[in-house]
Amino acid sequence: MHETFLSEQGTLQVPEEILKELGAKPGTPFVWYTRGDNTLYVRAKTTSLAALAGMLKPRNGKTVSVEEMSPFR
Repeated sequence: MHETFLSEQGTLQVPEEILKELGAKPGTPFVWYTRGDNTLYVRAKTTSLAALAGMLKPRNGKTVSVEEMSPFR
């Protein structure tokens, strides 16, 4: 567990070990949100949807169209 403190300017420093683990680099966007129980969630956006394109390969080279995927056909 790492502990940081809020500066007088209202900034927090993320520990270097955490940044390395996340693969965050200068310019990496972070998304912040809270829940009603004082829980803070921070997510580093290190992967885009575009980077995931083509990640899954079809079985046996077979592909299907969007129409063929519809459960109401």
